Amino acid sequence: MRPVILKKKCPAQADICKAILACPNHAISYVEDDDEPLGGRIEIDYTECSGCGICAKECCGMAIIME
Repeated sequence: MRPVILKKKCPAQADICKAILACPNHAISYVEDDDEPLGGRIEIDYTECSGCGICAKECCGMAIIME
């Protein structure tokens, strides 16, 4: 299984995203993007992700699910 971000639920703010800090592999990051409605997005680097699911448990907006 791997984590998937539900963009409609994600607040996409680096300062409140608990999943970024919780990821033991540093596979989750915030990317500034003026084309996004909130000015940026949360991304998962699947080459670094181990599929542990910690990010889904820690996500404050319940915007990460495991598929």
